[in-house]
Amino acid sequence: MSTTERIAALRERLRERALDAAVITHPSNRFWLSGYTGEDIPPNESGGHLVIGLDAAYLVTSRLNAEQARQEAAGFTIYDKERDFAKADAAVIRELGAQRVGFEDQATLYRDYRTLRDELGEDVELVPLDTLVDDLRAVKTPEEIELIARAQALTDQAFMQVVATMRPGQSEREIAWRLEQAMRELGADGPAFPIAVASGPNGALPHYRPTDRRVQAGEPVVIDMGAMLDGYCADLTRTVWIGQAGEQLEHVFSVVLAALDAAEAGMRAGMTGKEVDALARDVIAAAGYGEAFTHSLGHGVGVRVHEAPYLSPRGDRPLEAGHVVTIEPGIYISGWGGVRIEDLAVVEPDGIRILTTVPKRIVVTP
Repeated sequence: MSTTERIAALRERLRERALDAAVITHPSNRFWLSGYTGEDIPPNESGGHLVIGLDAAYLVTSRLNAEQARQEAAGFTIYDKERDFAKADAAVIRELGAQRVGFEDQATLYRDYRTLRDELGEDVELVPLDTLVDDLRAVKTPEEIELIARAQALTDQAFMQVVATMRPGQSEREIAWRLEQAMRELGADGPAFPIAVASGPNGALPHYRPTDRRVQAGEPVVIDMGAMLDGYCADLTRTVWIGQAGEQLEHVFSVVLAALDAAEAGMRAGMTGKEVDALARDVIAAAGYGEAFTHSLGHGVGVRVHEAPYLSPRGDRPLEAGHVVTIEPGIYISGWGGVRIEDLAVVEPDGIRILTTVPKRIVVTP
């Protein structure tokens, strides 16, 4: 699907809501709709906004980014923000003659909203878009799935290269850096998110960041990583250990693996995220670890590493063919560590297709 087709799909949704235009401030939605890769420094330094009307499309940015915008955002008129994005957005809206304008309420600074409201006055109604563009992004085209699969294959290859060389005494930071280096050397644009290497008791923290702690033989090491390639993400988690695992690690690992297997065997298009989450959660709860599974089962992956749909106890959205989601049950025990195993899968009409190629169980020989 080209950016022209994506804008056409957005315009169809705007007409359904009786909207004349939309202001797009979320960087991922901006990229998906335009192809523009301008740099953003959250929370308040944007590389550009889109203002898309029913017949015209503008990319509002600084003169510094104008040439890049012209090269990347085909079909967009480039508009100079001068000193203020929101004032420039308002000027474009007036130029379009729009009276009902959608804005991304989950990605718009309050200051920008207030400026738009003051600049446009009562003649223009500002309407929250909620997750309109995010929902358009959720079902992937075959071309997008191929890009994600390439990013995942690169991630898997880097993981296998580095993990085979792990030894007791290496620090978490060292292993994380070697994983990132391997991904870049294999062609990744960079990591899709900060790499996690959580050894021993640190594995009880699902979103852990590596430290100088040194890996010890026999303890669980949770590694979470993913490459970014041509604007699309991958996501992989494996729990590995060096040498002989203890009885507790073997048991917890077997429970998490059984939960993953149950979810992957039962998952189908048409099921809600809540129903898929329950496939794995029920296995973990039956083993007595229900309280130790502290996050949802999975999430969509695309131009963002966390996007719709969501496999969670609150996930009411039915899965559709073309969704790309993680399946990542985990058990986390304070003072001991954790186990998480994560695959990336494409939802298809008759089941799922696993993109991940890394074995589930990996024991490193010291």
